[in-house]
Amino acid sequence: MTEFIGSPNVEAEKIVEIHGKTEKYVIPVHEFSKAAILGDYSHFVAATSLAMNLFDVQNPDRKEHFLCPLIVTFLLAETTEKDRDGFVRTNVIAEEMQRWGFLPLQTESALRRVTNKRLIETTERLTFEEDLTGLIGAMPEGFRATSIGAYHIRRWLGVFAYLDAMVFDTPIFDEDVAVQIASKLESYDISDRYERTLAFRNYLTAAWDASGLRPPYFDWLVIVKQGQENFDRVRRAIERITREQQEGKSRRLTPGGQRRSK
Repeated sequence: MTEFIGSPNVEAEKIVEIHGKTEKYVIPVHEFSKAAILGDYSHFVAATSLAMNLFDVQNPDRKEHFLCPLIVTFLLAETTEKDRDGFVRTNVIAEEMQRWGFLPLQTESALRRVTNKRLIETTERLTFEEDLTGLIGAMPEGFRATSIGAYHIRRWLGVFAYLDAMVFDTPIFDEDVAVQIASKLESYDISDRYERTLAFRNYLTAAWDASGLRPPYFDWLVIVKQGQENFDRVRRAIERITREQQEGKSRRLTPGGQRRSK
């Protein structure tokens, strides 16, 4: 909450103005999410953000966009065999991911990265050290998902604020999509952000369709469907802003079409 109040990504002036008029202000979830994901920066910075980019990859394999989500949801699934403390053995995780075409080294790398962002935790409650080659250290006996991991999957993964932030941090293996996203890259206009985020989501959907990944505990198409209402709200807000701008221009014109003199 302290970081939210002091974040440059929070429209504090608007909040104060509304509170002054109504004596209350209810923080919309998307505003809180934006501050949590971006922190003090205008773009997502993995090292400082409370969030993790679950779509990031370590290999030129577009199927790997879904490896981290698969791991977290596998650990969350009620059907996954766990010990009495909720941990899943490391070799079980590796074998499950191998069923879907991921090499053990890919899985180990993903487990280390997700652990260090605290979406999952190890049986030893430790994180991994880093050297020039990346995250290192012996693999623990097991892992379990945390509430942070559950929140990423259930509240963030398919919504606009999260995908909007991850556009700039995710390798795109489709040249046409990369060019589309790169157009107006520096624009903060909500219309431009919506278009590139929608293109990014469509890219992930195409990657999912081509991947052959169909585990019973994760379905990207369901995530997209769950997040659609959030995208629709952004689209309606854009339409409202466009309408208000057009109405404002109309009011500045006389009935004869001439601008009023100052």
